[in-house]
Amino acid sequence: MKRLLPVLVLFLASCANPYSQFYQGTPDARLQPGYESVQASLQVYGTDNFDRDRLSLMRRGYMPVGNASFNAASNQVSEAQLREQAQKIGAHVVLVSSKYSHTVTGARPLNVPNTTTSYSSGTATAYGAGGVAHAYGSGTTTTHGSQTVMMPYSVARSDFGAIFFVKVKSRVGIVAQPVDDETRKRLQTNAGIKVLVVSEGSSAFQADVLPGDIVLAVGGDAVQSMDNYYQLLNKYEGQSVPFRIDRDGKSIEKQIEIRPYAKKTGQ
Repeated sequence: MKRLLPVLVLFLASCANPYSQFYQGTPDARLQPGYESVQASLQVYGTDNFDRDRLSLMRRGYMPVGNASFNAASNQVSEAQLREQAQKIGAHVVLVSSKYSHTVTGARPLNVPNTTTSYSSGTATAYGAGGVAHAYGSGTTTTHGSQTVMMPYSVARSDFGAIFFVKVKSRVGIVAQPVDDETRKRLQTNAGIKVLVVSEGSSAFQADVLPGDIVLAVGGDAVQSMDNYYQLLNKYEGQSVPFRIDRDGKSIEKQIEIRPYAKKTGQ
């Protein structure tokens, strides 16, 4: 994951912001329980591996709240648009990538003026009683019109992607996911959740909970599902309770503080 340096990109004001147009996620992350107001400016990081860098940010206490992906003309997408969408939803960090996909070529008809002017001249001789007279003259004729010219064009297009993150106050520091079927068979139970990430500095981190651990019970109550796990965090909020964990087939117990904050959440 590398810090994205500012770059100058042509921005067409008449075009819609694609990061906003194709955004999927929380409309306003500032309303999320546990949202932390961060004084530092938005951090934008370029990535060539979303999965790796997403987990890295989650370990640092940042949670994804939305994403955007689209294909567009490279000269119509800017970092300013990315920052505009991040500010709109209250994001603190953005992971972003762009990769050239193809070039569109063709020709467009263009009508241009086509004006022609013709010149003419002549002489005349007149005979009469008074003698012979000679006359000379010239003139111009202008014709106004237009013609169609085919103008070639070439537009480079790229695949763009972005994940938006916010800093959250964690009650436990465990980012969990449902248990897979193979693990259920090994444990001979449908109960439990699997630890995906442990946030640095959290109570779970301090208790040495590790990614891959299976949380089977909180405070003596079996964890029946993801939703039930969040309910148990609410039930024991503000307390230090035992977490019963399966780690590679071995049952262990960790005493973990469930830290409170103003609003309830599943973190």
